[in-house]
Amino acid sequence: MSNYNYKQDKPIADQTEKEVAEIIRNRYNATILEFGYTNAYDIKARINNKVYTFEVKEDFTCERTGNVGMEFECRGKPSGISVSKADYYVYKIHSKHGIKFYLYNTSDLKRMIEDRQYFRVVNGGDVGSGSMNYLFKYDTFTSYGKCIYPR
Repeated sequence: MSNYNYKQDKPIADQTEKEVAEIIRNRYNATILEFGYTNAYDIKARINNKVYTFEVKEDFTCERTGNVGMEFECRGKPSGISVSKADYYVYKIHSKHGIKFYLYNTSDLKRMIEDRQYFRVVNGGDVGSGSMNYLFKYDTFTSYGKCIYPR
């Protein structure tokens, strides 16, 4: 569960990145090259002799709200989807359907924003961070992705 505190949430995020790396490794026979630890991407992997980068996100509140958030601004500066250089996003979503991992092409997520598939913009994240998020209904959000775990 998210604590809305960077220092407390960092170990949770690191563990989720390891989970995603393992899923990518097993599902796509990938070689994990590195963990990014930057705003550009979280994981770099080689799949079929091509290198791909992945951003990893986790949404804990969907189980309660039925919505998925996508950050685009923090502390008055572009962040999240606005600055990511990742080829793909993997979302770990806690919902009434259980915990599932969805893979998204980053360009598809940006197209969802351009097409206004979100239903509102909300403030969220760590206290005082001013994080701004696009909010999507679970069914809308997951319809654009591919569930990669569980199958």
